[in-house]
Amino acid sequence: MNTAAALPSLEQTLDELDALEKRYDEGSRIAQTRRALDNNARIAADAEAIRRYYRELGDRGLFVTIYGVGEIPWALPLHLPPYLIDLLQANARVLLALVRRRLESDGPGYLKRQIPEAWLDDEMAEALHRYYLAWEPDLAFDVLVYGVNSPRGTTFGTVRTSGDHLYAKILEAQSVDTYYGWLRECIQAARRTGAFETAVFTPQTTPEGRPLTDGELDDQVRATYREGLVRSEDRLLFLEIDPENQPSVHNLMLLSKFVGQGRSGVEALVLDPQDLYFDGGRLHYRRPEGTGSIGKVISRIVDPDLQSYVRRMTGEGKGDVLRRLRRVFTRPDLWPDPSKHLAGYYLVDKSSITELSRNTSAAMAPKTWIVTDAHMAAYRADPTLLKQLAVKPLHGMSSKGVTVAPDLATVEALYARERVLAQELLRSTPVMPNINPELSDPDAAAGICSETRLLMHAGSATVADAPHRARCILALSRSHYASADPGRKIKGDPAGRGWFSNIGAILAVKGELGIMDKRAAGLGMSPVCWTP
Repeated sequence: MNTAAALPSLEQTLDELDALEKRYDEGSRIAQTRRALDNNARIAADAEAIRRYYRELGDRGLFVTIYGVGEIPWALPLHLPPYLIDLLQANARVLLALVRRRLESDGPGYLKRQIPEAWLDDEMAEALHRYYLAWEPDLAFDVLVYGVNSPRGTTFGTVRTSGDHLYAKILEAQSVDTYYGWLRECIQAARRTGAFETAVFTPQTTPEGRPLTDGELDDQVRATYREGLVRSEDRLLFLEIDPENQPSVHNLMLLSKFVGQGRSGVEALVLDPQDLYFDGGRLHYRRPEGTGSIGKVISRIVDPDLQSYVRRMTGEGKGDVLRRLRRVFTRPDLWPDPSKHLAGYYLVDKSSITELSRNTSAAMAPKTWIVTDAHMAAYRADPTLLKQLAVKPLHGMSSKGVTVAPDLATVEALYARERVLAQELLRSTPVMPNINPELSDPDAAAGICSETRLLMHAGSATVADAPHRARCILALSRSHYASADPGRKIKGDPAGRGWFSNIGAILAVKGELGIMDKRAAGLGMSPVCWTP
């Protein structure tokens, strides 16, 4: 394994970010923003393209169940300005360098402290520590997009004609691999509408600087699933807890077929830990149609599911399942691609954003802090302080558990349960017209906003020009409506969710909003694209 010298220092990544911020002057940002918003307006006005896109998704079974609110479609692909994607990548590299600096100072013990329930032994912690210092891992990097000079409540039409330009603030980041199975299907459906023929969906290019075609990106991504630090021809396992009941199981099934290129018997497995056993020191699976050996594991397990699973298996007297799962996570030979280990989920967490805002000059980093007893005392003395904050569990995933402008009782309950992060209240402004004209609510009519995620895959020897560096393969948008009132709550929602805090919140009341036709909902996750 190569040394950490292959990767830049924190100071170098900050210099690279600063140079990039200066390269894009305000004039170029305004021009690129206007072109992106014009493209979004053009697509939103093309009723036939919208109809064909949703018909494609529906016919291919790509309406997904998520957040427990029923089936929803993927949103229309969203154009964003290319400079914004470049700046997001540069900020992500700053974050990864900051994490490396922490690992260098704290050693392997840092990983063991981050991961609960002793899921690492010394040997695995040391192997992962060496890996993370030498290779950039997977990263899901989430931001909220807004018009720099557009106040909360601005409509899409105003943003589009105002001469404003888009920027973003970081919401969170996690070292996980997400959603390529879904997104590639959405890109293919978008291409077939004829409205996205010239759109670019990936920042990845050939050595000559040409954007990769969809097929070339498929080849690169498939190769990196097969090859981590060493190439593996063994059967791959996507390890998930109760996969059939996970919102993302369809994505995993698509990835399984994608990795196996449609060939029966070589597609990746998608299994629960209860389906595994060891025989002669080798990991095997057990399914109704037969058994077999596994040579490479890709963990899809997240902390909330893991904690619930531990409680359930303990309560059912299945300690052997947990012991076997711990053995899986402490066997280096099962992780030829260490970026896919459970440790990645805990390597980069919401506290990393706190460090980014406190210790760097990255302009995209919002004011973020870990809530302490002193903070709680201040909130109790003046609960109005909470009206300008969003609070979230430190190890929560995506937008689950996030509360915008919470009341004191909500924060007290969360703080009593787990470590909590607080963040300055951010705003999003519309980047696409509303495509649901039947909605009378002014916040919906204002347009569709974007929480954008970079999907960064770990460094790999299959990417010859920069094998140690993570690369952004795609970006996605979590489309949502935003409210002019930051404290607006969803009527009758027992969870007290904010109007714009997450996609699940808006979908939970889609009936109230008049969104009845799934194929015209215009909300959900979508691929991000841009024009050359």
